[in-house]
Amino acid sequence: MFQKDFSFFLGFIFSILLIPSVPLSHGEIGSISVESFDVIYDIENGNIETIYLDPDFVELIIIMNTVSDGTVELTIPRSLLDAKFDTSDDVFFILVDGFETDYVEINSAFDSRTIIIPFFGGDSIIDVIGTDTLNLFSKPEIPSWIKNNAGWWADGQIDDTAFVQGIQYLINHGIMNIPPTESGESSEKGIPSWIKNNAGWWADGQIDDTAFVQGIQYLITNGILDV
Repeated sequence: MFQKDFSFFLGFIFSILLIPSVPLSHGEIGSISVESFDVIYDIENGNIETIYLDPDFVELIIIMNTVSDGTVELTIPRSLLDAKFDTSDDVFFILVDGFETDYVEINSAFDSRTIIIPFFGGDSIIDVIGTDTLNLFSKPEIPSWIKNNAGWWADGQIDDTAFVQGIQYLINHGIMNIPPTESGESSEKGIPSWIKNNAGWWADGQIDDTAFVQGIQYLITNGILDV
């Protein structure tokens, strides 16, 4: 099978790192939100179309347009994607258009890792494969006593504002954990009746935690609950 040779590119990258006076022109600098985490990129001789996470294969996929040989620098939040062996950092497995490719890691911070990946003109897909990724399907963690509050709210013993403020406090202080949810702009919308119905049914054990949390996520994405 044909193997792409990136030795030239790696030598080019190392020369940049070791000789600060060598200028490097970049075609596009920006960031893309992936599951509420910002992936910062800096691409030379191309542009990034999109970046998305495939949790099933523990990989970050970068779709790009390239006009000639170049490099892309990525700063990846560890909470989104990381590579670990026990508790130590491990290497990522990088594919460029399906070919295994070497890369250079230029920064390893507490909450992110920054890598530079070379590509050839015409390449369009980079796969960054790790060992740990954001679990998009994690089950919510809700203390059982919160059901009392939900029941009181459904019965009209506490008002909407008190319920929303209480849930907001619990989430912000880590007492109630829900799957990652992107916040919407602040809204003056009222709370739909189905959410209050869900709260009552959940308090009575008629629906599970996931169904109740869907209502909480609705409040977050519509800017009614600010977390």
